[in-house]
Amino acid sequence: MKASESRHSILWLLLAQLSAMLPLIAVLPVWIVAVWGASAWWYWRIISAGYQFPAAPIKALLAVAAVLGVYLSFASLLALEAMVAILILALILKLLELKTERDQWLVLMLSYFVIACGLLFSQQIIDVVLALLQITVLLLAQQAMNRDKTKAVIMLRSVGVMALQSLPLMLMLFVIFPRIGPLWTMPLPGGQGITGMSDSLEFGDIARLSQSGELAFRVRFEGEPPSTESLYWRGLVLDQFDGRRWTRNAWPARNKIPAPAVSAATVKYTVTLEPALHEWLYVLPMGTVDRRDVYYTTQHQWLSKRPINGRVEYEVSSQFVNGLPDGNGDERQNLQLAGGQNAQARALAAQWQENIADASDRVAAAMQFFESTPFEYTLTPSVLGPNNVDEFLFSTRQGYCEHFAGSFVFLMRAAGVPARIVLGYQGGEFNKRDNYLLVHQSDAHAWAEVWLKGQGWVRVDPTATVAPSRIRLGAEAVLKSQSGYLKDSFISLRRFEWATRLRLFVDNINYAWARWVLNFDSDTQASFLRGILGEINPQRMFIAIMLAGGIPLTLVAFFSLRLPSQKGEDLAAKYYLLSCKALARRGVQRQAGETPEQFLARVKVESPSWFDWLAMQTKLFSECSYYSQQSEAYLQNLQKLKRFRRPRKWLEQTSRRGLER
Repeated sequence: MKASESRHSILWLLLAQLSAMLPLIAVLPVWIVAVWGASAWWYWRIISAGYQFPAAPIKALLAVAAVLGVYLSFASLLALEAMVAILILALILKLLELKTERDQWLVLMLSYFVIACGLLFSQQIIDVVLALLQITVLLLAQQAMNRDKTKAVIMLRSVGVMALQSLPLMLMLFVIFPRIGPLWTMPLPGGQGITGMSDSLEFGDIARLSQSGELAFRVRFEGEPPSTESLYWRGLVLDQFDGRRWTRNAWPARNKIPAPAVSAATVKYTVTLEPALHEWLYVLPMGTVDRRDVYYTTQHQWLSKRPINGRVEYEVSSQFVNGLPDGNGDERQNLQLAGGQNAQARALAAQWQENIADASDRVAAAMQFFESTPFEYTLTPSVLGPNNVDEFLFSTRQGYCEHFAGSFVFLMRAAGVPARIVLGYQGGEFNKRDNYLLVHQSDAHAWAEVWLKGQGWVRVDPTATVAPSRIRLGAEAVLKSQSGYLKDSFISLRRFEWATRLRLFVDNINYAWARWVLNFDSDTQASFLRGILGEINPQRMFIAIMLAGGIPLTLVAFFSLRLPSQKGEDLAAKYYLLSCKALARRGVQRQAGETPEQFLARVKVESPSWFDWLAMQTKLFSECSYYSQQSEAYLQNLQKLKRFRRPRKWLEQTSRRGLER
């Protein structure tokens, strides 16, 4: 069948193509939609108004222009988004050479691949539902290629039957098929990945990150969760300063030490990080992580042996301690200050060092300075110059957590007290519906650690002094009234207090989807199969495959392929003959070789009370003989023929009509 022979199937094909493409517009250039619109219009004019297909040079020019447009949009052709854009443009431009049924099938198959590409960027439950709707449209387009203007409702019924038939196979493959790392956990090199915590810090970085409403991770506690002010999710230690930016020292990070021992008085919980490229984990100090692909360092960080792609789940046992021991015994590296900037801060710290002998008292003096100075805790602090610490402490006095932590560490080092910055998150939002904690990017936080003799590394958070409600109540309670809050997440439901219950309900569904489906890795699969089979061996796996997939598929095959097949059976003749049998039970027998018209004429004479009913059935049967079995008219007549194959149904309907009159 040529494509131009059925406008009905072409309309469905264009709809399928558009449905596969549109959800990706969030990560692709908007001009791609215009390209599709122009190509679809051109092709429609070809099949409806006799326009010519473009010549080969024009098609080559369009292909080059499409690739050039992608390069200008992404500054690369190797980024994931750029490659997906090229695939979609190839699918669109295929319309300009769509001449045969084979070309239609190629467009449909490429559309399936485009839908799969959408899961490269997000795998939330809403994305899966959307993908199922897209697949439904594609299946309807496939049926439209082989049906003559059949109603969408009828085709949709066939799609439902196919979905039910495929369900046993899908479940069997999900549970039994070996787990491999899915393609969509790969990092997004085109810059469209989920933003998160960096491994360096400059004044303003966390303030910008906190303007995002994206989820960072979820936490499920065993038992009662700790108080909000104790939830310091420790990630990275930054101990090198070049005058403006804090970075981590790679050498101590590589020094592995044994994980801290787990005592009876521990808090146990499970952390599920959102998809990203993870090089470190977040724990409550001191925490022990139950994973083989991470290690513990002298700076009490949990680092991955190699970057972990995608969603990460790990179990932690933490015990709250007053101080962390110094793993490498060299606190002098945490006294270094680069350059000669920030003279005022250095002078203030020198006074403390000269007048206060005890290091803990110098820490107290610094905290008293932050408490007595009228600082402003804000998401939109002023831009600082070369002497950023001096300008912040003695001039602008506007800052976010990194300003307070960074300037405090600077003062402590200048005063002779070893200090460093710790990056992570603080607090979180508790979802009471399913008893777990949500930690968002807006909960990002920086604090300080100072080394005190006999105590080790002690956490000090100057933000808790300047804005105590930030630590006690959480970031949202303090920042939601500020203009920059969730600035980068304009449509986030977190912006609307009335939508809190709805948002948490939806997140509960997404969390369940992540736990039971997306996190169904090889370890979870092995544990699940051992719970069912007791022992995993070839014999038991074969039995499980037969029970889970073989028997259901056999039943589906039996009912789908049973003989005589309905596809080879004349249903109109079947229901007409059943009508004749019903009339025979009432004393009017159809004779052998008697045509429907001859039988109707004899019934009019011998039993006129049944004439109207049989005339209707004979008319419906005759019309079905001239319609295509896939046409809407045939299906409507067949339905009536089946419904009134017994005279009683017809009598009941005519009686009701008589009473209504």
